[in-house]
Amino acid sequence: MAKIRKMSDHKLPVTSKDVAKLAGVSQSTVSRVFVPGSSVAEKTKQKVYEAAKALNYRPNAFARSLTTNESKLIGLVFPDADYPIHMKTLQLISSELQKQGYSAVLIPWQMDAKDTHTIPNIFQYRVDAVIAASATMNTALYEECAELNIPIVQYARVVEGTKSSYVVSDNYSAGQKAAEVFHDAGVKSAVYLTGEVPTFTNGERQTGFCTEFEALTGREAKVVEANYDYQESVEAIRELLSHSERPEAIFCATDNLAMALMDVARHEFNLAVPQDLKIIGFDDIPQAKWISYQLSTFSQDFARLARESVKIIVNQIQDKDMSLVKLMVPVRYVERETV
Repeated sequence: MAKIRKMSDHKLPVTSKDVAKLAGVSQSTVSRVFVPGSSVAEKTKQKVYEAAKALNYRPNAFARSLTTNESKLIGLVFPDADYPIHMKTLQLISSELQKQGYSAVLIPWQMDAKDTHTIPNIFQYRVDAVIAASATMNTALYEECAELNIPIVQYARVVEGTKSSYVVSDNYSAGQKAAEVFHDAGVKSAVYLTGEVPTFTNGERQTGFCTEFEALTGREAKVVEANYDYQESVEAIRELLSHSERPEAIFCATDNLAMALMDVARHEFNLAVPQDLKIIGFDDIPQAKWISYQLSTFSQDFARLARESVKIIVNQIQDKDMSLVKLMVPVRYVERETV
């Protein structure tokens, strides 16, 4: 076949009809070529690709979605992305989706007048499915998806009162392990330091820790509520460390809390870590490895969480498999220098 010359003088917007004419095929053939998985002869595909390149043609994904009833877009509903692990997980999920022929679109969440999180009408995004990673939203998102028959999977979070599949880390076992580590270090008094927003996953971690610590030591571990934000948590941490019965060890709900605790303990109370105060965090964010912290913490298998979440979503879209999946992924304790 003679090589098709580039049509540099083509002024009007290029359509699939133009590509079909140049390639010598039907317009419907051009449409099928740009639909993944369609049955088109390889020789015909090459003719269409060459014509499309010559005309600088870009297939209209939205128009194609009207024909196939699939946009190949998956909505990702995430909390703010300034916490290090959130950006990492966005990248992992996007990569897994690309492997399956889908693209990710980040759907914003907003604060309403009642200080609760809301999601704009999800239908406007024309997504095939949703992966949600926020545990502080109400059930409205899940109800809206159910009404619109949009599959939704919860990633590393569980919103109680919903009937959707989820993939989470084994938070209860992480709590048990933290209690065991403190017990092995001879700790007799311990605290679970948490944030102000109750979540199912954090509750599991707290329960695992408190239950196991009492079983091992015969003593009750206290629960202290601070704030998940570094700066906002400082006042509660000061009050905790000022107490006459200061704990020997503290298991923190996040690494952010653990690092705030370390800084206040060292710089305001002249406490040595781990000699005077033993600390364990959760998440293994990059800063946990910094020389000034060297924080003992728990690492979640975000790559597997992403892989399993995408697998469930793809099964629901392509195979119409709406089975309820509840999957727990093991966590790994990372020992550094704070215990």
